[in-house]
Order: sequence, then C-alpha cells, then structure tokens
Amino acid sequence: MKKIGILGGTFDPIHSGHLILAEEAKELCNLDEVWFMPAKTPPHKLGKKISEFSRRKSMIELAIQGHSGLCCSDFENTLEGNSYTFNTLEKLQGKYIDDEFYFIMGADSFYEIETWKNPDIILKIVKLIVASRDYSNENLTLKKHFEYLKSKYEIKGIYFLDTMDIDISSTRIRELAGGGESISKYVPESVCRYIEENKLYV
Repeated sequence: MKKIGILGGTFDPIHSGHLILAEEAKELCNLDEVWFMPAKTPPHKLGKKISEFSRRKSMIELAIQGHSGLCCSDFENTLEGNSYTFNTLEKLQGKYIDDEFYFIMGADSFYEIETWKNPDIILKIVKLIVASRDYSNENLTLKKHFEYLKSKYEIKGIYFLDTMDIDISSTRIRELAGGGESISKYVPESVCRYIEENKLYV
C-alpha cells in the first residue's frame, strides 16, 4: 500500500511555494509520493481565463524534475464535467483501491470546506493535511474548527502542518510576467524559461 498525497490546484503557474508545501507534507506524513493534480475545469474559475491544461501540466513536470517522490497526474483531465474535489477523490479511491490518499490543503480552504461540494465525502474518504503559514498563532482556531467539523461529519484523519511563510501567489506571478518583470525568484528556472519562451501571461 502506498501513502499518496494529493495537491490539487490550477497551477497557473506552479511556483516554489507549491514545491515546498509538497515536500513538507511528504515529510510530515511519511508519504511515498505527492501527486500534483492540475484541475481541468475548476468550478471557482468558470468564466475566468486560465492557461490550457497541457501548458499547466508541462510547467509542473518541469518544476518537479529532481524532486524524488513528486509526480504530476493528469487524472482530472480524464474525468467529465467540472473538477469537483469529492468526485476526483472518489474516482481515485475506486481506481487505486490498495493505496491510501491524503489531501493537502491550506488553512483558508480548511475553514471554507463546508462551501465545497459534498464536503462530507471528502472528510470521510481521505485524511487531510492542513497547512498553515502561522500555525503557532492559528493553532487554537484550527483545532476549534476541527472539533466543529468532527461534531458534524465522519472524519478519517487530519494532520496540521506548520509550513514556511512564503509570500507567493500565481496571480502575482502572472501580473509580473505580463508586465515584463522578472519572476525568477518565484518559480524554478525551467518554469521561468517555459513561460518566457511560450509568452504566457503576456
């Protein structure tokens, strides 16, 4: 049985913060692998312009080169309809029945999980790894929310990860690239080169 972390997102583009989060989650829960899973059609991004799936996938593959245990999965691109997390996780569990999945998310998403589609399914079928950039101050609030969720739902398991505070966002990277400014300190060199060569975000 493999222990596999799932790190979903638009990844438009992937950046150094994503890589650090994956590595820290892998170490915290002794995961065999962490799968970066770019969303095909994120429900919260409908009507907004996002890069083609193939380009986002290519950037992930470039970024994870040399990172043992980090993989890129196009699983969501094989599914019909919008990229709902509960549906992806259900399908993963059905396909990889001998493996155990962990879903990696930020504290903001953890607080908002009841606004997601079918949060009860998510909480029931995978263990969560919740990353906070200021865990020392947020510890009590996170645990209170966990107790609240536990009183309403069946929860398979949860781990809290105190991760490095890195002020990076894909939105900001797109803005910088679009304005012709350097993004080299935010993304791996290979990704930076790919963005420049393909004139993404210009």
